[in-house]
Amino acid sequence: CYSASFAVESIFGGMRGLNFISLAIFLVLTTLQEAWSHGDQPLSKIGIHKATVDLNHDAYVKASPSVLGLKEQTTEWVTLEYSSPKPSADDWIGVFSPANFNSSTCPQEKPTVYPPLLCSAPIKYQFANYSSPKYKDTGKGYLKLQLINQRSDFSFALFSGGLSNPKLVAVSNQVAFANPNAPVYPRLAQGKQWNETINKAQVSTKHKLISFFS
Repeated sequence: CYSASFAVESIFGGMRGLNFISLAIFLVLTTLQEAWSHGDQPLSKIGIHKATVDLNHDAYVKASPSVLGLKEQTTEWVTLEYSSPKPSADDWIGVFSPANFNSSTCPQEKPTVYPPLLCSAPIKYQFANYSSPKYKDTGKGYLKLQLINQRSDFSFALFSGGLSNPKLVAVSNQVAFANPNAPVYPRLAQGKQWNETINKAQVSTKHKLISFFS
C-alpha cells in the first residue's frame, strides 16, 4: 500500500511540476504577445524598411575590443567611440549581427516586394547622446554595450534621422567572440528574411539547434 501510494504521489507530483512549467511558458508567451500587439517592443519603433544610406567620410564608429570572450565568456562589454560632423539629438547607434547587413546579403525577394537597402534590423540600439550629453554640440560620443554570443560577428552603425527615418552615416569595424560555437542561454531568434517575424525561442550549440516553440 505504501509503495502504491508513493507511486501515485510521485505521478501527481510530476504532473504538478509539468503543469507549473506549462503555466510559466504560457505566461511568458502571453506577456510577449501583449507587448508586441501594443507596439511596446522597443525595436519595433525602428523604420528599418525606410532606411537610406548617407555615409559620411568624416564620421566614424570604432569598437573595442575586436575579439570577445577570450576567457570563455558568453557575454562581454564593448566600448564604442563615434563621431559625426552633423550631430543631432536623435542620432542613434545600432548593433547588427551578422556584421554585414547591406542589401547585397539579402535573400532574393519576390518581384512585387521592394527590398530594403539594409538587409536586417539591429538586435539592439541606443541613442548617441545616452552617455555623452554634449554629443549634439561636439559631435563625439561613447557607449558601453553588453553583447551576448550570437554565433556570428557584430558591427555597429551610426544613424541620423531618428528611428522612423534612419540614415546610415558610419559603420564600425567588426568584432566577434573567440569561440562563437560555445553553448549559450535560450534566446529569441530572428527570421531568415528582413520582413519575417521573430517566432521561436532557441538554444544552440556547435552541433545542434533546439527549438522550444514556434
